[in-house]
Amino acid sequence: MERPDQSELTMERVHADVPARQSSGIKTILFHVHDDEGLVGRLEVALSLARACGAHLRCLHITPIEAYTMVDGFGGTFVNAEIVRAMEEQAQGLRQRITAELSNENMSWDYDEITGQVVGRLIDVASLSDLVITGREPHRADFGGPAVTLMGDLLEELRAPMLVLPERQQSFDPLGVAVIGWNGSYEAANAVRSSVGLLRLAGEVRIVQFEEPEKDRFPSTTLLEYLSRHGIKAELDVRTPSSRKVDIALIDYARECSADYLVVGAYSHSRAGQWLFGGVTRSLLKACPLPLLLAR
Repeated sequence: MERPDQSELTMERVHADVPARQSSGIKTILFHVHDDEGLVGRLEVALSLARACGAHLRCLHITPIEAYTMVDGFGGTFVNAEIVRAMEEQAQGLRQRITAELSNENMSWDYDEITGQVVGRLIDVASLSDLVITGREPHRADFGGPAVTLMGDLLEELRAPMLVLPERQQSFDPLGVAVIGWNGSYEAANAVRSSVGLLRLAGEVRIVQFEEPEKDRFPSTTLLEYLSRHGIKAELDVRTPSSRKVDIALIDYARECSADYLVVGAYSHSRAGQWLFGGVTRSLLKACPLPLLLAR
């Protein structure tokens, strides 16, 4: 029997007539394939972004190594052959569905199936990706833990921006309205810098800052100047903090602007602190109805 951690499949289809778009700088998009009710919608979002950017779409399905193993009564682990066959059949069916859809697209793409530890393999493959797309609520069985834990683990190590989509997201307009949640932190600055390629495509960019003078490390005008050097015109809206939580205020502001997505710096405080006391990143990952573009 083949070792489950070996690469099982690589398929590729490339069209020479894909139009080049130099404006975004996004040339490789990694799409995390996990089979749930939101998969079709997420794939449509990934396709829309790849078309807008003229980017190569790399689809990656990871079978968690834990899914192959069972524990006996003495604490030993072993591989169950029936589980292996079932998982392989499931992966094959998923591959056929996705590649059938991709084969109708006039764009560059490939599809990989691998087995391993989900977070680690995603981070490895993302090392040469300009953008990572995943869903907010993958099945627990896909990685053996709560979805917010997977997102946190990824954000701790990823060096590419991650677009996290809500469960029922069916479309995405890269030419629409982008809202940047700005608090002057290094994480927020990194999120903006890593999302410049996508922000270049936006028809409107708005920055919202809830004033926290003691935490502000970069003047807001510096952000406007930085974006302008990249050809991005943005409007700044400084709001006075209210009794509402920042995550709720951000979502309300985005809705007010009819935003298509939010750009936010992840874990400006320690991740452990966010778990113990709550935090903006964790709250947004759990409940934001808009796509989130995150980096730290």
